[in-house]
Amino acid sequence: MKENKIILLLGGILFSQIISKILKKFIKQSRPIKTKTYGMPSSRATILSFIVFYLILTNKLSNKSNFIIILIGLISLLMKYYLKEHSLSQLIFGIILGSIIAYIFYFISIKFE
Repeated sequence: MKENKIILLLGGILFSQIISKILKKFIKQSRPIKTKTYGMPSSRATILSFIVFYLILTNKLSNKSNFIIILIGLISLLMKYYLKEHSLSQLIFGIILGSIIAYIFYFISIKFE
């Protein structure tokens, strides 16, 4: 992975976290279990889906590698649902948000090539 892609990967992770936290403060949707924090969108879903999509978009990986990356991401997110830390809609919103951010950072990475 080129240095530019690594910098954009780390920047995208940070950006995903910041956007997710800002949206939580505006949306203010509770989690399925009682906590002091909001759950919409899921920060973990946002960051994980950013990482998964960014890695797939910026690297020429085999279908098997792509499948494994996606599977690991999905298992991690399903655990959050199973533990009732997030609702399905919170996870799906996070996945959509993270994938949009990944596409934005992917197009930025193309400009650096």
